[in-house]
Amino acid sequence: MSTADDRALKAEAEIGRINAFFPILPRLGNRWAASRPWEGRVLALNLHLTTLTGALIQELSLGGGTFLVSAANPATTDPGTVQFLRNQGIEVYTGGDMEDRHQQVLNHRPSMLVDVGFDLIHALLEKRPDLVPQITGAVEVTRSGITRLRQRKNLPFPMMNINDGRLKNAVENRHGVGEAFWQAVSRLTGMHLSGRRAAVVGYGPVGRGLAAYARAAGLNVEVVERDPVRRLFAHYDGFPTPSLSEALSRAHLLVTGTGARHVVTAADLGSARDGLVLANAGHGGDEIDVHGIQRAAIRVDQIAEHVVRYRLDSNARVTLLGNGHPLNIVLNSGSPEPVLLQFAVLGLALEYLATQSVAPGELLVPDAIEDAAAALALESLEPS
Repeated sequence: MSTADDRALKAEAEIGRINAFFPILPRLGNRWAASRPWEGRVLALNLHLTTLTGALIQELSLGGGTFLVSAANPATTDPGTVQFLRNQGIEVYTGGDMEDRHQQVLNHRPSMLVDVGFDLIHALLEKRPDLVPQITGAVEVTRSGITRLRQRKNLPFPMMNINDGRLKNAVENRHGVGEAFWQAVSRLTGMHLSGRRAAVVGYGPVGRGLAAYARAAGLNVEVVERDPVRRLFAHYDGFPTPSLSEALSRAHLLVTGTGARHVVTAADLGSARDGLVLANAGHGGDEIDVHGIQRAAIRVDQIAEHVVRYRLDSNARVTLLGNGHPLNIVLNSGSPEPVLLQFAVLGLALEYLATQSVAPGELLVPDAIEDAAAALALESLEPS
């Protein structure tokens, strides 16, 4: 048996384990197998290719149609999941052949889209406008993608925003990322977290979860936040709110969760405490200016996979985890339930767009979809 097949079997086993303890997606898969909402359609999905994504696509594909997948980020792509999906007859494009993975997906002329970060839809609008008239609906999952969407005017097809619904921020962003990130740090470093000092940069839904779970793990937590309202929230939640420079000077661990670009740069690290561990939990891979840190480093040591230590001009050592990519996704860590809940919302959103007449432009996920997903989650949490 080849290595690729071994990896696919491992991914399949992981999907089976996940579904055994939280069968929200198989319940939807049974529904879609009966109703076939995507019969005759071509659906393109640009997602982080983890085993959780494999679980989603396995159930979606029961609903008819042709499914095509592109990797949202090569750093968050699990080879076993890629092979598992290909074994199911699904085309998967990772960019590993140096081709534009989004263009490869669009070459199949999809009629429905799913995106994280607006990259696939941007490629469609800018490079393949000839395909726009056949797009009947799209779903965007992330805050960064919605921000990019709103920078455009007159989107010519309906796009459902599931990021700003009631469930994404309250469950996945807060509990899913909050729990998963600190588990990933422990796995990679072997550090016992209790008693150390952590700085969380950003106090949106992700940052709040990171801070809450860090406190629960016994860390002494500070929050860096530019927005005065969110900084006030952090204060009343009991967290000191220093400047970035002040936090860097004393933090053992610093995590970004803002969705913004280059919130921590090499210049900022001039005030860093020696031994700082630096990581990102936001969607993209550019919240930390990794290339700037690499250029500024006077020495680089590969400590372990996903663990690189840089010595800076100040003689401080800074250890970067996951090369600045979202660490919880890189390691596929944490409880799968919050992500699977949001994937249920995603699938129901696609079903809605396939079966309803919807006007072009942004559409907030309807309450009925989130009510249905929450009810399914509660059923799935009940002991069988």
